Amino acid sequence: FLPFYFGSAQLIGTQTTPAMGLDPKLIAEKADEYLYLQGIRFIMEMKKGPFFEHSRQLYDISGVPRWQKVNQGLGKMYRVEVLGKFPVVQHLVFGSLFSMD
Repeated sequence: FLPFYFGSAQLIGTQTTPAMGLDPKLIAEKADEYLYLQGIRFIMEMKKGPFFEHSRQLYDISGVPRWQKVNQGLGKMYRVEVLGKFPVVQHLVFGSLFSMD
């Protein structure tokens, strides 16, 4: 999830639109520069069949007009689906990054 979030932030202000994010030619040219495109390339290499069938959420993102809006949406989704879930968040304070001290 985070590579797509950070990758969408990288693409803010570029000439690339979210609709172009599924273009195989763009992915071949720019995937090494942008995390979002690297993630799409990996999915396309690993999964077979129409993209909209196996990666519906990412396919729907291609319909959003601007990368800034994509990034905001992914940020909200991360807060709700990851940080907002007790079974995930309960372990954060016990790691070395977030000590109890």
